Amino acid sequence: MIQLNDLMRLDCLKGLKCIVFDCDGVLIDSYDANMRYYGMVKETLGLPPLTPDEKVYVHSHTHKEGLEYITPEDRFEDAWKFQEGFHYKDLLPYLKLSDGLHELLWWLRDAGFLMAVNTSRTDTMPLILNQFDLEPYFHPVITSADVRRPKPNAEGMHRIMAKLNVEAHEIAFIGDTAVDMRTARNSGVRFWAYGDELLDADVHISDFWTLRRLLHRAYEGAGRII
Repeated sequence: MIQLNDLMRLDCLKGLKCIVFDCDGVLIDSYDANMRYYGMVKETLGLPPLTPDEKVYVHSHTHKEGLEYITPEDRFEDAWKFQEGFHYKDLLPYLKLSDGLHELLWWLRDAGFLMAVNTSRTDTMPLILNQFDLEPYFHPVITSADVRRPKPNAEGMHRIMAKLNVEAHEIAFIGDTAVDMRTARNSGVRFWAYGDELLDADVHISDFWTLRRLLHRAYEGAGRII
């Protein structure tokens, strides 16, 4: 485990062409929004509040998987009907952009890095990208609606590799959950954990300001990456 700090060796940051980001918990802090949404689902169905285990699960899995996990099988259709009439934009006030993210993305783009997203979200991703002015940075953006087998399966990461013509050893995947960790391992890419020091990661990131500063040092004088 390597915790990013200003005294560390920079070898672990080198040799990259592409950085792939998870969305929830990495690009944005969406925990409050997710808890509010899934809590409303259970309240509408007359079910008890979310348990600690349910909170962990719904925050790191696809929408459909989350609904299946928190509702009895015979109530899933009711839960699905609830989401069909729900407007996700009502949760935007509960979302926060991760501190230092825009500054990191500016630097990565200027340095020539490729950037992509691999997320368990589905149709709400365009709204998130637009809300926080993130659209110009990421290509492609892979959601669970774009693949047959969502994270932690490697299909999404393989699509990114094919689209950008990069190899696994040239990619770092920044995630914040065990699902992201398994996705990286299944794909053969480096896993950089954001915020959770208990994850088995090649690098642990406490904040994006430190990551930007150390990447700048690691690639200083190298010109554009691509």
